Amino acid sequence: MHDSLTLTLSGQSSVLESHYFPPIELDASKNYVLGLIELLTFNSIPNIEKGSDKFYLGDGRSIRIPAGSYEIEDIESLLKDVLLTVENVDFSLKANNNTLRSTLKCGCSIDFRPKDSIGRLLGFTSQVLEANREHISDLPVAILKVNAVRVECNITSGAYINNQRVHTIHEFFPVVPPGFKIIEVPSNVIYLPVSVQCIDSIQLRIVDQDGVLVNFRGETITIRVHIRSI
Repeated sequence: MHDSLTLTLSGQSSVLESHYFPPIELDASKNYVLGLIELLTFNSIPNIEKGSDKFYLGDGRSIRIPAGSYEIEDIESLLKDVLLTVENVDFSLKANNNTLRSTLKCGCSIDFRPKDSIGRLLGFTSQVLEANREHISDLPVAILKVNAVRVECNITSGAYINNQRVHTIHEFFPVVPPGFKIIEVPSNVIYLPVSVQCIDSIQLRIVDQDGVLVNFRGETITIRVHIRSI
């Protein structure tokens, strides 16, 4: 029987799972709660990845941008180099921090209609942009693909998002720049009820605000949770 214990799960996937044999038996006469006390990894979350990584020219040709976490100026530098070298075409892409929109000008037409285009990230709706004209994006740039990181645990209950029951035990936003270490240690741990009396396995999932698994691109993720009786 245990009144307090910590479990550490580590791996290179956004789904961490551990099996216990013999199972961890909890005292049936007591109630238990679980909370996240530490999450360690690196901020390698990409805002450009397969499926939304193409910059299409008006003639159908495209430039593929390698998966990664980019600022607007990084995207401008990469595309400018390719377009000048291969096409001898001028290119400019700027972010307006006041309006949160981007301004783009290119020596050839640009097609943001394909589904795998980076147009939405730059704030542009499905459209073709004329050459040699300055275009301001219709929408704010979507440079931050992940607005919230949620940690879910399959053996907890008592959490809701809107009116939906969920298994979220912790939520945060990475405050460190891309490439830096994420050290998430809650100052006030939120404990949720444990829904089982015998723990033979536990699964932790790291998802974004839409419930989609967060892509940490193979970085090691370590999560420590605390279980205690109340």
